[in-house]
Amino acid sequence: MEKIRQTILDFVEKEYKLPENVDYETFDFVEKGFVDSMGMVQFVAILEDEFDIEFSAEELLSNDFRTVGGLEKLIQKKVNEK
Repeated sequence: MEKIRQTILDFVEKEYKLPENVDYETFDFVEKGFVDSMGMVQFVAILEDEFDIEFSAEELLSNDFRTVGGLEKLIQKKVNEK
């Protein structure tokens, strides 16, 4: 799980450092402007390549995809299903 979280954080913090003491489980990196729509396309491609997974349209639109913790769990679930 640590590799998944680190991959997410590396991309999210590409432009800006996350605030100290942030709750990774609930931090909405999209709402807070850490990833814009063009960045999201790139982010999805990186995650799918890195973990050899594919996200459905439903998953991409889910609230889980917007938070570090939710995305981490979603990726872990998809990796375990392979």
